Amino acid sequence: MSNKAVCRPKDKRKDEILRGYEYQMELTHSLENELETLIAGATKVTSVITDMPRGGDGLDSGDWIAKWEPLQLQIKAEIEESVKVRAEIMGYLDQVKMPKLRTVLQLTYVECLSQGEIAERMNYSVKQVYNLTNKALELIKLA
Repeated sequence: MSNKAVCRPKDKRKDEILRGYEYQMELTHSLENELETLIAGATKVTSVITDMPRGGDGLDSGDWIAKWEPLQLQIKAEIEESVKVRAEIMGYLDQVKMPKLRTVLQLTYVECLSQGEIAERMNYSVKQVYNLTNKALELIKLA
């Protein structure tokens, strides 16, 4: 998960459910970084024709492609899961009709901002954001 400081609301169960999108996005980002590393390795492969036996861990471009194809499929699956989780979260946020409360939840759980970042953006104190978050979470009914 994120290494930024986040004040945890009183309703930890709802908080964890709604943080699912943040987790999915971080997982997808991590997999994309791994894929970029594999692609970078594949593009650095040079072909050398020799009659000497291949030794060590020398990988050719086919080896690199074989490694990144399953990773691409995993990234696609994680993105699809993220879309589902985000839709579920948006359904919960739709239960909150007060714009100020809904905005605080959206910034927290969809844009994954810390409460300090939200406070700065909305001209509130961190304590006000914490209280608004708790008030909004009380309005949400989990399925």
